[in-house]
Amino acid sequence: MAAHIDPLHASARHQSLHHFEAKAEWSDKAVMQRVLEWVMPALSAYAADEPGYYWIIDDTGFPTKGRHSAGVARQYCGRLGKQDNCQVAVSLSVATQRGSHPVA
Repeated sequence: MAAHIDPLHASARHQSLHHFEAKAEWSDKAVMQRVLEWVMPALSAYAADEPGYYWIIDDTGFPTKGRHSAGVARQYCGRLGKQDNCQVAVSLSVATQRGSHPVA
């Protein structure tokens, strides 16, 4: 997003976006609710011959150098294809033939 906003100053924009996300007083729950209200009607508008909703459960490994973040351990990391220091996040999304939306 930072590179799209200001390609010549992506690093500075990235820092600004990080500050906004980390320090601003906003509710991630409220943002997700608003996105859900916007996305679900589009996902729901599937044709009668298409199947309904799918739940997608996915794990993603994030390689990391340190041990100070929550959940960092020497474990299998799919992104690296081997065991190493990483965090693993599990996400839940709802999807249709038209697209998907993260739920949790």
